[in-house]
Amino acid sequence: MFTIDLGEIFYSFSKSLDLSLDGVTYHHQSVALITAAIAENLDLSDFDRQTIFYSALVHDAGMNPRDELKYLLPYEDTHGSVHCKKGYEIFRHSKLTEDVARIILHHHDRWQDTIAWQNVASIVPLGSNIVYLADRVAVLCEAESTCLLHRSQAIIQAIVANSGTKFNPVIVAAFLKAAAKEAFWLDLRSDFISEIVQARKPKQTMQVSPKILTNIAKCFSQVIDNKSPYTRDHSTKVALGAEYLGRKLGFIGYDLTFLRLAGYLHDLGKLAIPNEILDKPGQLSEAEFAIIKNHTYHSYYLLRNIPGFESVSIWGSQHHEKLDGSGYPHNLTGEHLSLGSRIMAVSDIFAALTEDRPYRDGLNKAQCLAILLDLSANNKIDSTVVALVEENYEEMIKLTQKKEPHSAQVAL
Repeated sequence: MFTIDLGEIFYSFSKSLDLSLDGVTYHHQSVALITAAIAENLDLSDFDRQTIFYSALVHDAGMNPRDELKYLLPYEDTHGSVHCKKGYEIFRHSKLTEDVARIILHHHDRWQDTIAWQNVASIVPLGSNIVYLADRVAVLCEAESTCLLHRSQAIIQAIVANSGTKFNPVIVAAFLKAAAKEAFWLDLRSDFISEIVQARKPKQTMQVSPKILTNIAKCFSQVIDNKSPYTRDHSTKVALGAEYLGRKLGFIGYDLTFLRLAGYLHDLGKLAIPNEILDKPGQLSEAEFAIIKNHTYHSYYLLRNIPGFESVSIWGSQHHEKLDGSGYPHNLTGEHLSLGSRIMAVSDIFAALTEDRPYRDGLNKAQCLAILLDLSANNKIDSTVVALVEENYEEMIKLTQKKEPHSAQVAL
């Protein structure tokens, strides 16, 4: 069993989502703070407060900023249901996140459109109403370039004007109580917003099985891979390949699980990379490649603060390091790269070579192995790990090319 802090996992992932929203930094953290302030003025259980806070932290996980952000930034939002459904699909597969999934599914439902539904309370969680109002408040705040405290009454008036139509009147009343405090508005523009969110997020330490932990990582890897059609399932391929090679090299127990988790989450920092670069059909310019190099740096810092994920953050973020020191972001040489990091590097390259990319189709066996063997011969990647790929190529292809289904929902 693994000891995890579910709040820290959601918080770290929320920060990665905010990196993907160019021009609206801290959006998810702002929505979480507004949600928490509203929830304080409602009669909710601790479990409900936790679930709603987590939902706010990741409410736009199903959104592709390139395609949908322009519809959601205006206060009069449109096309909200698309990313809500995608977010629901991401989180519904784990027992620990299924309640979050339900809130995300309905977090752009307007009150007037649902009030007539039979058994609406059992269909649309109250948390969805809260997150929707909080999201719209955040959007209004982000549109303000002047002192937010000075403009607070205009924002309050906009919300009140839509009470009973866009918004649940009960939630509006709770918002008004929260918004009466100057600190509510100052927090949203604070230079210390991350520290404030960190202090207010629930601390939910629990024991979970390797299967549960892996399932949570798979949920988050979907957001990473969905960023570009050319990297869909890439993280899964890297995770399965790394686990396979790790088992061959004697990894067992916790280390084998951490290796698979590192595969799922190694590209978390790619959420900060613009799609114009990720999807570019031609060769990247020097400036574009410099931007690409940011992703491993981001992955390390996003994962390192999750208790128990020390190996995951190191192995996952070092997948572009090279034994001769020519890799990035830390230019580490072989003596500073553990076997887990070496496995991750080979698994990532293997997955990248054998999958379609914007500029080429996936390579065949001869082409793939030629590149891997050349890299190992030139002291770039580990020759022992590459030899395992060569010996077990067909099995690795079969393993990484098949569509991996989500595990059925399982209890702790």
